[in-house]
Amino acid sequence: MRKLQGMAVPKNSSALARFARLLALAAVIGLIYAARPLWAQPAVEPSPETAAVLASHSPQNAVDLRMIQAQLQRVIKQSVPATVGVEVHGAAGSGVIVSKDGLVLTAAHVIGKAGRRTWIDLPDGRRLQAHSLGANHDVDAGMIKIDDPPEDLPYAPVSEGPELATGEWVVTIGQPGGVIEHRSPPVRLGRVLFRSEGILCSDCKLVGGDSGGPLFNMKGEVVGIHSSIGPQLTHNFHVPISGFRKSWHRLLAGEVWGAEHDDEGNGARLGVSGRTEDDKCVITEVFQGSAAEKAGVRVGDVVLSVDSRPISTFDELKRIVFFKRPGAKMRLTVSRDHQTLLLIAELTRGH
Repeated sequence: MRKLQGMAVPKNSSALARFARLLALAAVIGLIYAARPLWAQPAVEPSPETAAVLASHSPQNAVDLRMIQAQLQRVIKQSVPATVGVEVHGAAGSGVIVSKDGLVLTAAHVIGKAGRRTWIDLPDGRRLQAHSLGANHDVDAGMIKIDDPPEDLPYAPVSEGPELATGEWVVTIGQPGGVIEHRSPPVRLGRVLFRSEGILCSDCKLVGGDSGGPLFNMKGEVVGIHSSIGPQLTHNFHVPISGFRKSWHRLLAGEVWGAEHDDEGNGARLGVSGRTEDDKCVITEVFQGSAAEKAGVRVGDVVLSVDSRPISTFDELKRIVFFKRPGAKMRLTVSRDHQTLLLIAELTRGH
């Protein structure tokens, strides 16, 4: 044997060939390891018995329910620390950290465009500075990068498996209203109702501020991002993770594209100012000539619901308008002088 940079190398040819093959194998293993994505966080695998219950049409008894509950608790424990509040350009939403180096997935309508200063609020109280990367407004997929990620940054695994099927169990988590001390992020369990190209619908309830938050499977893997509140309480929409994967490098490079994108702020406009007061959306100003004025909205009105969906904050109203197109009609249920009124506003183009 002779020494080569500290390694013992055999002298005879057959031993040398075996040694060369071992080195080649080690190199391949090293390359595979190095190529592993930064989100290669282990999933929360259910037991075979629990997996069978989750795959069944519905739980049959209390034992089945307890299995689902136990698996849900394991998913929550891993997923909540990575579910964050997102503050950008004066608006708030949610997101999920998916890599050790600080990549955050959110909705495109939360960040708008690239290069915006962003704040990421972790459930443990830390507030980290970040900046927006790319946004695909065709499917509502957005990406953020934390500027200086700490060593102990929590992150969630991203699903690399097959697309979700109708009826599969899913979990929604978000930070509506931002990270609130002594309040855990709301967690809702539901099932996939349907999926089509670029969109996923579940019966998990969403509220304003959930936008950009994660949808998890029952292994704790990110399978989607909350996009919009649907027409019914139990029909809400998410961007499937495949919508991110197809344009991952473009998002990472800070590209912004899509039919809904408009850097000049010429999106839909209702024409009101307001505030949240005692968990109520209160209108404080109605702009002259606006869609709101034409619909009969007045200062002091309390908006109870939009398109039959209850709201309790002014931020929820702003988010719903943000996601609409000019010309769309909104059904506003308002409370005024102890009366409940239904007003129809046709949104105008912002300027």
